[in-house]
Amino acid sequence: MTRFSTLPRPRLTAVLVVAALLGACQATPQLTLASSPAYSPEWCAAAKSLASNSGSNLFATGRCHELGIAGFPKEENLYLFYYTQGARWGSLQAAEALARLGQPVPDADLQAEARDRADQRRADAAMAAAIRGSANPPGPPRPSPLPMTPTVRIPSTTFQPTRIQPTPMRPAPSLTIPTQSTQPQGRTTSQSRRECVNGVCKTVTTTCVNGACTTTSQ
Repeated sequence: MTRFSTLPRPRLTAVLVVAALLGACQATPQLTLASSPAYSPEWCAAAKSLASNSGSNLFATGRCHELGIAGFPKEENLYLFYYTQGARWGSLQAAEALARLGQPVPDADLQAEARDRADQRRADAAMAAAIRGSANPPGPPRPSPLPMTPTVRIPSTTFQPTRIQPTPMRPAPSLTIPTQSTQPQGRTTSQSRRECVNGVCKTVTTTCVNGACTTTSQ
């Protein structure tokens, strides 16, 4: 790497000039048009390089010729040509310049044609996209997921037969069947009856002799 501090002054000046020229060559026309003073030779050169299909830059180039900027000869046919082309590309400044110079102002036909071409390109792109879409149609729509069914919990039930408690047996009512027998033996009387308890029956006999009674069971 060369150090500028070690170079002689004349040689250092030459290096700086070359660097400046290289930087100017590398500058884009857009940058020059934005940074240079209006209607300077550099500015006019940048406008002319960008004049294609640009109404404002076409007007700027014509104005540079009308003003006679260095490198742009002041010839009427030149600046009228650029003004006319600028008006056809929709530049109002170019149309006003033609009117100022007493020249007919053309319609912005070039601008309209450019818009038509742009619209046609967009229509062609949309048609091509539609054709590609019809060649590869999308698959069938996916069915929408079914709504979730709320879970109902049913308590499990185990059938258990009802246990029938045995009815306790009640004691059978005592049944007394009176039987009478009369024996003609003085004043002796005898009376028998049958008693049943829980299905067990027995005969109870009551004997009275002269008013004294005894009871026996069999």
